Amino acid sequence: MNKNVAIVIIILVIVVIAGYLVWLRSRYQPPVYPQLEREVQVTPSVEPKISASPSATPTKKEATGSTKQKTSTPGGSVR
Repeated sequence: MNKNVAIVIIILVIVVIAGYLVWLRSRYQPPVYPQLEREVQVTPSVEPKISASPSATPTKKEATGSTKQKTSTPGGSVR
């Protein structure tokens, strides 16, 4: 038997055994559902009315400014 075939068969056997153990666990153990720690009350509120305005239109602006990054000094002191 080739070495690669033996490795593949071993991996498949491990996967089958793991699947069988998971199946046994789910058969004998009831599923656990997460419980909420507190209940959240939802109160209805008035929704804000959104209207379009001319200033909300996207405009093309070029980025300006320095490309120099600020560096911090050890100890947080300003020099």
